[in-house]
Amino acid sequence: MIDGGGLCIDAMDCRKRARTTLGSSKSWPSQWDPQAVPFTGGSAFFSEFSQVLVPYCSGDLWLGQDHQRRLLVGDLQMSGHLILNAIVEHLVNNTMLRRSSLVVFAGASAGGIGVFHHGDWISSKLKSMNVAPRVVLLPIAGLFFPHKWPVLWEEFRLGLELPVDGFMAFWCHLIEDSFLHEGCVAAAKAAKRPPRECQDVSKILPELKADVFIFQNQFDQYQANHLGFCPPNLCNATTSPESRAWQYLELLGHRSNETMKAAIAGRPDMAVFAPSWFDHTNELERNVAGHGLGIHGRSFADAFGSWLAGEQVHLFGAACHGGPCPLNPLLDELQTQQLV
Repeated sequence: MIDGGGLCIDAMDCRKRARTTLGSSKSWPSQWDPQAVPFTGGSAFFSEFSQVLVPYCSGDLWLGQDHQRRLLVGDLQMSGHLILNAIVEHLVNNTMLRRSSLVVFAGASAGGIGVFHHGDWISSKLKSMNVAPRVVLLPIAGLFFPHKWPVLWEEFRLGLELPVDGFMAFWCHLIEDSFLHEGCVAAAKAAKRPPRECQDVSKILPELKADVFIFQNQFDQYQANHLGFCPPNLCNATTSPESRAWQYLELLGHRSNETMKAAIAGRPDMAVFAPSWFDHTNELERNVAGHGLGIHGRSFADAFGSWLAGEQVHLFGAACHGGPCPLNPLLDELQTQQLV
């Protein structure tokens, strides 16, 4: 499990981050609380798995390839990809990973982005070390971004629904020469498109070869409030369905689902478990830990286990008036129609 925690977007932000646990390992505890990790916090499904938590300190969505410090980023390094490479080599050489038959490569938020980018790489890396387990991906809240997103709230409320052009490249501008999904980069170059478009997960999905179980909220709270800049007092699960803010959330849900449905149309073996909550990672991680609401009576553990056994899993929670639903078990039981 590779951890999340956003990214730093300018030199001052990176310097501030470097003084926290998200920017340096110097103040990390000697032991991590197992209850803070989704896979260990009571999850019966993963109780017999050997589990590895990789904390996040590079501020680069696990994509950086810096071998030395950069003055322009406060004399800091962004080396997330290199950290992952070192972790895989360490696990192969020092643990029972070499004997494993199944590896679940998971991550949440920024970690979910890292999983999408590295999903095919990790299988190749293991094979290069003569290790060949089945590798499956579990990106949690990692769909940054749905196709044609983000749309900025201030523009939407004036009647515009155009996405910000090249937002992902702008958001990730400090991650120079970053590791990007290799299949996406090759496809972009062949089509004479800029490889930087592959920073956007929606561009990766058509090129992804690995087995992947996408666990993603349709109405991602972070993407609405923090990246679309719709204030939390306007965009939330209790917003009036007659409001312009609710229409904004409807658009986010529609574009999220369009993106995931296009992916499974091309690859029906790709799994999607997409609740209709207004949430980023909290409720998703509760579901991984064996708690939470599920979708139409099916828990995450049931859906994930069935998918591992060969079942196609394409679960989309029903919307409430076209938008997100409150986190309420009674409502979940009453949602029987598919999202429209």
